[in-house]
Amino acid sequence: MAKNCNFIGKLRELGLRPTKQRVKMCEVLFNREKTFHFTINDLVKMISEQMNQKISLATVYNTVHAFEKKRIFKRNFNR
Repeated sequence: MAKNCNFIGKLRELGLRPTKQRVKMCEVLFNREKTFHFTINDLVKMISEQMNQKISLATVYNTVHAFEKKRIFKRNFNR
């Protein structure tokens, strides 16, 4: 729960509403020892499995875009 509070506070500091989906995305993306590359579909699958419910593809796209806009992370186009 303490980690969730950290994500909630950080999202608020950045001017983003800490919705359940955004907090879960933060957990999936940032509660790791190493960085990793992912596709939107990979992320949808990981979040859905951890939440035990579906998450909208549009929600994930919009959240990733919002995170990029706030410079939480950046898209890697080198493939």
